[in-house]
Amino acid sequence: MFNLKPVTDVANLSRIAKNVLESSQHILGENVSFFEQKFAEYIGTKYCTGVANGSDALVIALRAIGIKKEDQVATVANAGFYTSAALNIIGADPIFIDVDEDSLLIEPNDLKLKISENNVKAVVVTHLYGQVAPILEISQICKSKGIPLLEDCAQAHGAEVSGRKVGSFGDISTFSFYPTKNLGAVGDGGAILTSNHEFAERIISLRQYGWSEKYNVSVENGSNSRLDEIQAAFLIEKMVHLDTWNKQRVEIARTYVEAFKNLDLRTLQKTLSGVAHLFVIQTNIREKLMDHLSKKLVQHAIHYPIPDHRQNIFKDKFKNIHLPVTEISVKKILSFPIYPGMKDSEVDQVISSVISFKD
Repeated sequence: MFNLKPVTDVANLSRIAKNVLESSQHILGENVSFFEQKFAEYIGTKYCTGVANGSDALVIALRAIGIKKEDQVATVANAGFYTSAALNIIGADPIFIDVDEDSLLIEPNDLKLKISENNVKAVVVTHLYGQVAPILEISQICKSKGIPLLEDCAQAHGAEVSGRKVGSFGDISTFSFYPTKNLGAVGDGGAILTSNHEFAERIISLRQYGWSEKYNVSVENGSNSRLDEIQAAFLIEKMVHLDTWNKQRVEIARTYVEAFKNLDLRTLQKTLSGVAHLFVIQTNIREKLMDHLSKKLVQHAIHYPIPDHRQNIFKDKFKNIHLPVTEISVKKILSFPIYPGMKDSEVDQVISSVISFKD
């Protein structure tokens, strides 16, 4: 049930692909420009730059705000290693922040503490599982310290707080358009958004070799990371449906929350106030429940099983770092199927399978 099912007309996408293939614009053409304009308007920023994927978006965004080798960047350790991977590419050092036990989102008080104890050059806030992180509070913390704020919105396309979309609060924000995202392409894709003109200019150079103009390399650490014209065309088509799809996700999540309210499991506090990219619960009997769901043919997953500071790549670098909530929660979390186009019968199958479980 985690397999993405088509929610747009395949024939229409085929027509769109045919139009792009028959055009003479396959790289950085009209579709990319139009999508960048429309997505910036949707999120509420001045600029949007399409890149090859969400991971490149993080690397380029960090470089655009000036992060260099050995700089310290505050981030969480429970979001799948994506930010840590970007920092590793740059050679920057993560300063890991613990999370709130009810939402598994970044904990502002721990962030304040870590900023006071370290020389933090930037903060990355991940809107995990489609929930909205405490972005207003985090933004104030960063502004008071003069620290750039990067919003990782890879799982939160269209989420709002205080009448604004996430991705418009930070100095810079990143999105992934991997096919299973709330706004997904038919392949890889990503974007970086900002209202800072200097950052926007730097991003444009960094995504294409460091050019200031064609063949004139003026910016260090440039790469070849461009959103494909054909993926941009698909995203233009799909973006029209994003808010409707998000409502469908939240409605499924609401059904789950109501069905599970008397069970011995814990739903996340901010699930229904976001865009329900994933539906994640916490349970002390995860392995037994997973075994039961497998027998019932209900797909499930763990997002994510290994916290960043315990990944093998770091060896003993963070052996003395302890993030109590993060380390406990990774042993309890479990994701249930949720996606737009999910049939009522499929939702009912998940619910009945979970309810029928006996420890």
